[in-house]
Order: sequence, then structure tokens, then C-alpha cells
Amino acid sequence: MNTFVSGESDAKGLSVILPYIAVGPAAVAIRRPELKTTQHPTIMNILNKQCNALAPNFGRTHAPTPKREKFSWAEPCSLGTFIMIKKQDLNIDGSYQRDQVSKSKVLDIARDWDWKLFGTLSVIMRKDMSFWVYDGGHRCRASFLRDDITELPCMVFQADDEKTEARAFVGANTMKSIVSAYHKHRAAVLTGEPVAVMAQSILEKNGYFAAQCSSTKYGFAAINALLSQVKEDAVLAEKVFTACAIIGQDGEPFSGELLDAMYVCQKKLEGKADIFKGEHIERLKTETLSGIESAIRREKHIAGKGGANICAKAVLDLLNKKRKRRLLFN
Repeated sequence: MNTFVSGESDAKGLSVILPYIAVGPAAVAIRRPELKTTQHPTIMNILNKQCNALAPNFGRTHAPTPKREKFSWAEPCSLGTFIMIKKQDLNIDGSYQRDQVSKSKVLDIARDWDWKLFGTLSVIMRKDMSFWVYDGGHRCRASFLRDDITELPCMVFQADDEKTEARAFVGANTMKSIVSAYHKHRAAVLTGEPVAVMAQSILEKNGYFAAQCSSTKYGFAAINALLSQVKEDAVLAEKVFTACAIIGQDGEPFSGELLDAMYVCQKKLEGKADIFKGEHIERLKTETLSGIESAIRREKHIAGKGGANICAKAVLDLLNKKRKRRLLFN
């Protein structure tokens, strides 16, 4: 496609800079230079590889079955609408978004405001016609520090409920940055994701809550470890977490490594012993959570490596203390 730049004087200047410009009496036809494979083989090879990887029918007469049909890809939602919205009309829902805002980041954006870098905010319009930002919270907050910014460019989508909104938040932020397990879990619980809901139920039954910091009393930060166990065996996962809570007492925090050690230990003793009952749980209560954690660190040091199996062996050794008939893994 040709682009036309009007003006005779402009033509002379452009003809010096771009030798492939054809100068005419009324306009300058700026033509894209023909890229020959012989001149730029590396560039063409890269382009061909990329196109072939993304669209296998590149350069062919007959296209194969589209991947979206072959692999049952999700259908795209309706396109959003670009709207300039007054910043006072924008809201941020803290029930699923980050509750800790980087003040320094907000200040940096406000101080070095640049529309080229700002892009657009991703916004959901709820049924009550209110606008809720699900991607771009820091940029939105930064605008309130500037009196010369009154409206913000927004790509607005419609959503039926807050669950859809929360899913959009996780999806948008995961593609562009690392979203913590804690925030993913909060959003997943709000959207009703079964594994997350079950994990949340286990936490609440034992008086714990998902936390960002492992040192918080009654806070559990290794949410991914619990989610993995719930996904594999929800019943056993609940037994393991309950046992750890009993051993800890008074909301003592514990690590995901300890949770995995207890889980794997019981899996490997399946059919032989239930470490969460009788003398076994009493033995572990005597050792305390800190004692079990120390045993795990010691076993890792001896083995020269970590992993759930090594940590589980540490728990097994504690259970076998002063036992004549030692327990053995399957």
C-alpha cells in the first residue's frame, strides 16, 4: 500500500533521505521497499519460522483445520469499547485485587506521566452502569495526584457479575506480570473455583486464613501447596492440614514444606498406619512443629538435596523413635 505525502518541497527533502520515493508533480508516493530473500536471508528466515509456527497454512493454497476448532479453544468474548472516563467515576474492588499498593510506583507514574506509556485501563461496566478497573490500578491511582488529568482512556467491557470481573483481573495480570498465589487464590475463591473453595474451607475449619506472610499467627502463606494437595486428594489434604493445626496449637504458622512432608509420609504409609491418629499424632505433637521443621532441615542437609520425599523421611524417622517395629514406606 502506498502512503502519499503532499507538497513539492517535502518531496525534495524526502527524496534525499529515502531513495525509493517516487517524486511526482502533486505528491510523493512512499512505497515500501521490496525485501528480497537474497538481500536479507536472516530476516526472511525469522519471519517464515514465526509465521509457520503461528499459522501452519502460511504460503499454502489449502488451509488445514483451524487450531481453535481442532483443540476446542475458547470463543473470544465481545469486544470492548474505548471510552474516555472521568477519573472520579472509576472504582477499584479490593475484594479480589491487591490490598497493598506500591506508593512509590504510583508516585513514579504521577511524576513522570506519559500518555504513550499509560496505554488504556481495562474496565468492567457492571449492571448498575458503574465502572470498575480490573487492570491498571496503579495508573488510575496516580491520576488522582495530578490536577491536570481529568479523564482516562479506558477499554470498557460488560460483565454479568463480580466473578467474571475477578477472573478478568487474574487473567490480565498473569499475562503481563507475576500475580502472587495469595491474590490468585482470593480471586479464585470469589469466582467459585472448586479447588480454591475447598482449600478455603479447610483453612476456615481450622481457624486459619490465606496470608501473604508466613509469620502471621493463624496465617498460612503456602497456599499453592494446599491447592496442589486438594486437587490430588481433597480428603487427605484436609486430614493433613488439620493434623498440622493440632500439632501447632494456638495458630502457630507452618510451612508448605512441612505440609508436603506430612502428606507424602501418609501416602507412602497408606494401608499400614494412620499418622493422624493414636500414638502417631501424639508423637508428632510431642515433637512440635518447630521440632519437625528442624528434623526436615537436618534430613535435607544429610541427603544433600530437598524434595517432598526427603522431607517425608524426616517425619517417618520421628515416628519411628523408640519403636521396636519400625514403620516402612510402601
